[in-house]
Amino acid sequence: MSKLSYRLGFALLVLPACSNPAPADTDSNTDTSTSTSTTDDTTTVGPTTQPPTTSTTEGTTDSTTLEPTTTEAVTSTSTTTSTTDTTETTATTDTSTTSTTDTTTDTTTDTTTEGTTETTSTTEAPDPCADGELNGGETDIDCGGPTCSPCQDGGVCVEDTDCASGFCNEGVCGLPPVGCLDGLQNNEETDVDCGGSECPACADDLTCAVADDCLSKVCTDEVCVAATCEDQVVNGEESDVDCGGLTCDKCLDGDTCNSGNDCESGVCENSVCSPATCEDNTKNAGETDVDCGGPDCDPCGDGLACETNDDCADNQCVNNACVGISCQDGIQNGQETGIDCGGPDCGACPMPGLMINEVDYDAVDADTDKEFVEILNTTAAPISLANHSLVLVNGNGNVPYATIKLDAAGTINPGQYLVVAPAAFVVPPGVLKVNTPGKTDQIQNGAPDGLALVNVGNGTLIDALSYEGAITTVTIQMVGAVSLVEGTVLPMNVADVNDVEASLSRLPNGNDTNNAATDWKLSKSPTPGAANVP
Repeated sequence: MSKLSYRLGFALLVLPACSNPAPADTDSNTDTSTSTSTTDDTTTVGPTTQPPTTSTTEGTTDSTTLEPTTTEAVTSTSTTTSTTDTTETTATTDTSTTSTTDTTTDTTTDTTTEGTTETTSTTEAPDPCADGELNGGETDIDCGGPTCSPCQDGGVCVEDTDCASGFCNEGVCGLPPVGCLDGLQNNEETDVDCGGSECPACADDLTCAVADDCLSKVCTDEVCVAATCEDQVVNGEESDVDCGGLTCDKCLDGDTCNSGNDCESGVCENSVCSPATCEDNTKNAGETDVDCGGPDCDPCGDGLACETNDDCADNQCVNNACVGISCQDGIQNGQETGIDCGGPDCGACPMPGLMINEVDYDAVDADTDKEFVEILNTTAAPISLANHSLVLVNGNGNVPYATIKLDAAGTINPGQYLVVAPAAFVVPPGVLKVNTPGKTDQIQNGAPDGLALVNVGNGTLIDALSYEGAITTVTIQMVGAVSLVEGTVLPMNVADVNDVEASLSRLPNGNDTNNAATDWKLSKSPTPGAANVP
C-alpha cells in the first residue's frame, strides 16, 4: 500500500471526531458554583445558587457545523460535553430556568416556571362515551353499541354497526374481505358487497336470505326491511326487544337498558331496568319531584314540585310548588291549633263570639249614606240580639254620643253579618240591617274615638275598638266603666281617611285575639256584609 493510500484511510477514520467543535468557553463568577463531573459512570451535581441561566442550542440534521452553546453566570469546576455526529448537549442545573431551542422547523418554545401555582377545577357530568370505562351498551371502552361512536379496527363488536368499518368479524372490528369491496355480488353475498357470512349486513330494501343478512335483523320476502317497534327483534335504537331508545315504548323492569330513559321506571342499573323507589334519585312512579310527593313517597320540602297539598311537608302547594308554613296562608298547618293561629309561631286563636268586625267611619268625600259598622257571629250557635246595643264614644271627654239598639234585628245566626248603617245603605242578601238615626256623619272621625258592643241585659261589654288613640275609661249606662282598648292600642297610623276608599277590618276575617294592634288592619276594599279582605 502506498503512503498516500494509508494517509487517506487514516484521515477518513478520524474525520468524524475532528469535525465536532470544541466545548464552549465558560465565564464564571466566584460567588456561585455549578459542578458536574463524570467518573466511572457516576455523576455528581453540586449545589447551585446562581441567578437564572439561559441555555441556547441550535442544531440541524443537514450540516456538521453547530452553533456554540453559551452559558452565563455559571461557575463550573468541571464541564462534561457529550457529542454525537449532529447533536451537542450542555446540562445546567438551576432553581429557575428559561430555555429556548431552535430546531430545523425554527420553532421556539419559552417555558417559565415560578413558585406560584393556580388551579382551576370544573366539574361536569361525565360523558358515558368518554369516561374510559366499558358501560351502558358499549361493546368496547367508549365505543360501539346504540349510543356511542363506532369502534375502530381491532375493537370489540357484536354487530357490524358497532364498527367504523361496518364489518364485525368474530367479535372484532376490521376491514371486510377484499371480495366485499369489489362492487360485485359474488361469493355468499345476498346483495352487492353485503350479506352472507363474510360481508357486512345489508341496508334496508336490499336482498337477503336470512335475518342476519340485514342491519335491521329483519328479512321479509328476501328483502331487508326497516326496524320497527313491533318486529320482535332488538334493532334500531332499541335497548331490548321492541323497547327503549327514542321511538319505542319504555322497557319494563328486568329488560336491558342503556340509560334511565329506556326504562318505564326511569332507573337503569348495571344495564338492567330496575323498579322505582323513593331513594333512586329519579322522579318516577307518581312522584311530584325527585323521590318525594305522590302516593308512595314522603312529602316534598319547600320549593319542590307538587300537585296537591298532600305532596308537601308543610301541606301547602301553591302554583305547583311547596311553600313554607305561614300564619297568613288560610290553612291550618305546622303547629297551628287553628287556621293561622295558635302554636309557638302564630298569634293566639280568636275566641268565638259576637264581635265588631269592620268599621268605615270616614268615607271618601261626604260621609252621607256611606258609613257603617259590621258585626259578626263567629260562634256555632244563633245569638239573640235582645238587649244588645252599639255604643259610639267621643274621645274628647270620653263620653258616649250615640246608642243604637240592635233588638230589632232579632237573632243573628252562626257566620251571619249585621250591618249598622244609614237607611239608604244597601246590604247583600241574607245580611241583617239596623239603621242609624241619621244619614250623614253618624260615626265620628277619631283622634281618638271608639265604639262598644254591649249587652245591657246582663251589664257586660262584649267587644270594643278605640281608633286614632286610646280610650281607656268610659262609663256606659247599664254597664259601668270600661276600657275600649283590647290588649295593645291600635297604632295611630292605622286610620281611615276621606281621600282613599278604606275601612278598619279584622284580618283575617273574624280574628279576635283581644289584641287590637294585631287584630285590626286597614283594608283598601271595604266589604260590608261579607268576609274582610286586605
